[in-house]
Amino acid sequence: MIAQSQVFWHTLDMLARERGFTPSALARAAGLDATALNPSRRVGAGGAMRWPSLPTLLRVLDVLQVPLAVFARSVAGEGLNPSMPGEGGGLLRTLAYSMLQQTGVFDQHGLPCGPVWEQEASPGQWWGEPDAYVVRVDTDGMEPVVRDGGAVVVVPSLPLREGDRVLRHGPGREPVMGLMLYGPEGPAVCSFRGGEVHAPPVREDKVWVHRIVMMTV
Repeated sequence: MIAQSQVFWHTLDMLARERGFTPSALARAAGLDATALNPSRRVGAGGAMRWPSLPTLLRVLDVLQVPLAVFARSVAGEGLNPSMPGEGGGLLRTLAYSMLQQTGVFDQHGLPCGPVWEQEASPGQWWGEPDAYVVRVDTDGMEPVVRDGGAVVVVPSLPLREGDRVLRHGPGREPVMGLMLYGPEGPAVCSFRGGEVHAPPVREDKVWVHRIVMMTV
């Protein structure tokens, strides 16, 4: 049976994340245009999912160091067996940026909880990531990096690296979106709002830093 294109892309995304690549980083490493593998480029004018060309796929798999035969078996459900959304799938929890500092919207591990969260269709294919959520931006204070009315997809389960876009949040604290930095005193966040640098939280603080994987406008 021929695999559905969304299974194909989901499998490719899983392999890329396991090796620390975003779609843009993977495309650049393969010598492609930086946007070639972005979720927005995977849908045609009629709404149908696109398939990459064979030369493009081979270049990407070479970067991932995955043989074509192994990738084909993974897409067919042998080995990786990527989970696809079932009933209610394809949705992510969503909350406005201005509400993140409220008490009770994150649990003791910094993950979304409580009835205040809404649900909406996942931008891209991030519904397969554990505890992924969407933050709707309702401020113009971070423009032009993050636009008022846009949204960001946050994936807490992904490891943090220097230069990653991240969200720093905690109960009763103003949330901060910015870039992850590593200095002499350890990791810190350089805010998109004015470039302020926020020092890493001490162990006793209920403050979490989660990786932003996608921004929409």
